[in-house]
Amino acid sequence: MHNRYMAAAALMLLSASINTTNAQQNQVIPLDTAVRTGKLPNGFTYYIRRNTEPQQRALFYLVNKVGSILEDDDQQGLAHFMEHMNFNGTTHFPKNELVDYLQKVGVRFGADLNAYTSYDETVYQLPIPTNNPSLVTKGIEIMRDWAQGALLETDDINKERGVILEEKRLREGVAARLQEKTMPVILNNSRYTFRNPIGTDTILKTFPVAAIRRFYHDWYRPDLQALIIVGDINPVLVEQQVKQQFASLKNPDHARPRPDYKIELTGKNQWLLLTDPEITATELEILVKHPGTELKTTTDYLQAVKRGLFNQLLAYRLSELSQQANPPFLGVKAGIGNLTGGLAQFGFSVTAKPGKLKEAFELAWSQVEQVKRYGFTQTELDRAKTAYMTNLEKAKREVSKTPSNNYVAEYQQLFLNGAATPGFDWEYRFMQQQMPGIGLADIQAVATQYITATNRDIFVAGPEREKGNLPDSATVQEWLAKVSTAALQQYKDVAANEVLLPKVPAGGKIIARKHIPAVGVEQLTMSNGVKVWLKPTAYRNDQIQFMSFAPGGINKYSDADYPTASNTIGIIGGSGLGEFSPLQLSRMLNGKSASVGAYIGGRSQGINGGCTTDDLETALQLIYLRYTAPRKDTVLFENAVARSREQIRNKYDNPGNVFSDTVSNVLSNYHYRLSPVTQERLDSVSLDKAFEIYRDRFADAADANFVFVGNFNTDSIAPLLETYLGALPALNRHEQPVILHSSVPKGKLIKTVEKGNDNKATVLLVYHGDCKYSEDEQMQLQALAEILQYRLLTSLRETAGEVYTPSVQGGMTKEPDQRFSINVSFGCAPEHVEHLVGLVQEDIINLQKKGATSDELLKYKAGLRQQYELQVKSNEFWLQYIAGKVEKKEELKPLPDVEKRLNKLTGSSISNASKRYLSGENSIRFVALPEKKKD
Repeated sequence: MHNRYMAAAALMLLSASINTTNAQQNQVIPLDTAVRTGKLPNGFTYYIRRNTEPQQRALFYLVNKVGSILEDDDQQGLAHFMEHMNFNGTTHFPKNELVDYLQKVGVRFGADLNAYTSYDETVYQLPIPTNNPSLVTKGIEIMRDWAQGALLETDDINKERGVILEEKRLREGVAARLQEKTMPVILNNSRYTFRNPIGTDTILKTFPVAAIRRFYHDWYRPDLQALIIVGDINPVLVEQQVKQQFASLKNPDHARPRPDYKIELTGKNQWLLLTDPEITATELEILVKHPGTELKTTTDYLQAVKRGLFNQLLAYRLSELSQQANPPFLGVKAGIGNLTGGLAQFGFSVTAKPGKLKEAFELAWSQVEQVKRYGFTQTELDRAKTAYMTNLEKAKREVSKTPSNNYVAEYQQLFLNGAATPGFDWEYRFMQQQMPGIGLADIQAVATQYITATNRDIFVAGPEREKGNLPDSATVQEWLAKVSTAALQQYKDVAANEVLLPKVPAGGKIIARKHIPAVGVEQLTMSNGVKVWLKPTAYRNDQIQFMSFAPGGINKYSDADYPTASNTIGIIGGSGLGEFSPLQLSRMLNGKSASVGAYIGGRSQGINGGCTTDDLETALQLIYLRYTAPRKDTVLFENAVARSREQIRNKYDNPGNVFSDTVSNVLSNYHYRLSPVTQERLDSVSLDKAFEIYRDRFADAADANFVFVGNFNTDSIAPLLETYLGALPALNRHEQPVILHSSVPKGKLIKTVEKGNDNKATVLLVYHGDCKYSEDEQMQLQALAEILQYRLLTSLRETAGEVYTPSVQGGMTKEPDQRFSINVSFGCAPEHVEHLVGLVQEDIINLQKKGATSDELLKYKAGLRQQYELQVKSNEFWLQYIAGKVEKKEELKPLPDVEKRLNKLTGSSISNASKRYLSGENSIRFVALPEKKKD
């Protein structure tokens, strides 16, 4: 199933009856002819495709049918460990030379260069610039090394133990504790239960190096491997190189058979009650397990579409339920999806308000029972089918702009699971033929097949203090029986009004036009004062993005009104438009590709959104309604407040929330408007006041600037802009933004939070202060931050082995105050905090004394060039660039010469920058630690 237009989950979904003609039933889906594929005599498979989105880039993926499920008892965690070792020394790149080399050609470690290990596969990813043919050759060489060229030197293995253990430590917490208890149930105590990819502490600390070498020898072999290369390449030449490089791979003598492990269904139901001090709400989850199927034939494909439609229809029903007055739950979700080990599942979960689990479950599960008993209505199905085909048509118009990673994902599923990838044209034709034949009986058959009472796991999880109030298995069975025998009425669908805007406004006129050839922009001035900035592009075939801004914002309101003002968009913006509730609006817009949201920032307000070319008028109507027809809804408001109240009530049972709110409070110097929400503030929020604030903020568009970027003709869309933007209200208030200043505590400060019992620490070092803002200085700061991160990866991770991934983020603001900050963060063992903070300081001192090395500058500059080249070829970039310049009242000039700015980065300039920005004169150390154990 093509992930250009359908959720990835739909790839995995499984279903029932078919409405295909006899000639089309169960035909094998053909392979897309645009991909070159083959299998070498040693069993190695490859998929190669030319694709120029983005240009001068290619994605290289090495996919191995090798995961933790293949580990012997003494190898638990070593499939994932092996993934790490492929970055720590291969035939052509000993030690850490691989990462070093790739960074110098602009490939960033983590962001671009990465890998993952799961139960059944290990996948390595590498994006490569293709403007230099030698880099393509080098990319293939790297893939060859990853396939069978790891050195696995003893010292490197032993050094990596600490890194892996720190990665495992980061996962500690309430989610990990719950997973440890639920996974044996979900996985039916199969082999998967005992092969968590992260492994066990004991083995990771003590395994002999022979164990990982044995795993590598047994399983990293060509008959279990595939190379995927998609991008701006010559497929014929690349195929020749692949054959030359990978033909020499060897399968081991007497190769171990690769078992196809599956989770067996037991036909039994299971129950588990879970409590934990850090759980903040009570939840009931039902998981019904089913055999999985393949996606190889036309029958399989159509079944997957039906499951996708079922999920869409059920989600809509549950969304409607959530908008009833005072529901007893905080959230509910359900649907069919994939489960590991060759299984599929129907999953359901409901999160209840305190003391309302029974009511919450019965109300939510009754919707599931209603669907199983009666199915859906014809109008519901028609809307779902229309939405599906609309997305398909949209995908058709964008097919030439399909990004390479979409194709990679398809070929990966083809290799691992045999999932068909016929290409878009086949899929489009097939669904045009088959969609009309999908009927109500088909969708109800999905419900009948998946919503069953066997192979059913039920979990109830709640706060430790609520343990005595949680139901037992017999009680939940009584609830289920009650719903299954209750008298339920058939669902009655409400027809959607087909007219979004009954009366087209009179509109205004364009009174001035100005061309700005330097950036390809045309500025229009409307008779009501609205200014429109238009930049036609061809980055996408059928996309228009837009936003507006005008001075004003939340800062115009007093502290007393601030809780309401800061929530106004959530309250009013989420209540629908005009006479339409959110659900009615959703029905109205079904089959349209237009979305418009409103925002109110600190010093401005406006809208943002996007649409296809055909739906521009609909988008403009939505903009007009956002300004002129806000809607308030008492039910939705009270439901939102109730949810927020519950989120606040137990918020600080979670140690992460305690730490993050402490950081926010300290960095804002406990500024009222930047502090976390409290119950007292929430109680002061007023629906009527929010409605008043919204109308006030959008009552005057005379000073509004609209920016449109995308594939349009400025002359063709001008009449529509006159009609709708020219009709926006204009009071000519000429407001000025209110500037509110905040401060960060000066000097050196240490703030420690002790909360929770997990044996882990979180460290955040904040270096901050005033500065003189300029774009050149901002680049110096960002370069400094990234170069410091290079060093911390070496000192904290590679050398000390006490951190998994240190992060350094640098930023500079121009308004309302010229300030900078550099944040250094990492997780570690509590006993290592002082040592690691000392190492950070050593790296900073070294930067101040000696500046950046030529290698570090080369890496930063190469990475920035690669990022910049991609960024400037997107509608998103130009939308933000134009809006930013206009809002700051800066001239719209050609993009800055990046090379000229990069030339200003030198070893000594980084030294000077480190003295300015990392002096430590104003610095805050935040540390989260576990609670001290009481005697």
